[in-house]
Amino acid sequence: MKNGSDNKTLRFVIFILVFMIVVMFFVFIFVIPSIKTYKSKKAEYFFQKRQEAQLREKRQTLEQELKSLQKKYKDSLGSFANDFNKSGFLTLAKRYFSNVSLKEIKKTKSESGLDIYEFHADFNADTPIKFYEFVDALKGIDNVIKINFPVVLQAVNDKIDLKFNMSVYHVKEK
Repeated sequence: MKNGSDNKTLRFVIFILVFMIVVMFFVFIFVIPSIKTYKSKKAEYFFQKRQEAQLREKRQTLEQELKSLQKKYKDSLGSFANDFNKSGFLTLAKRYFSNVSLKEIKKTKSESGLDIYEFHADFNADTPIKFYEFVDALKGIDNVIKINFPVVLQAVNDKIDLKFNMSVYHVKEK
């Protein structure tokens, strides 16, 4: 009887060893690689979560800054939406110059959606100071106007002939 009991115990120990070897095999084949994958995915998740939080914070900061700038420059931003009043511009120019002429060169559209009208201006002035006074007076116009250099000043008899190109920026409000 002792022999049969030893035989059962030996079979049980061998079964346990085989079972442990099979379990360890599955652990090494399936569980350990899954743990490594899990750890790398977890690290990637937290990295992306941290980046998302940083981007959200940066976005909020930029939105606040944008609102502040829109409030500060409300009038200037509104100037982009105003249509260019050529006759009003010429009336202003006539206060400072004689023989005023303004000729449209071309109209382009920028990548940002702005319509850019380019003009060639040809004016006569008594003194160069009139040009600077005119540039200062442009601040009162309801448009965004950029005078493109070079500005050609040429003495003709007792007058100064001024020639320059200028850009007028316009955007249609949505």
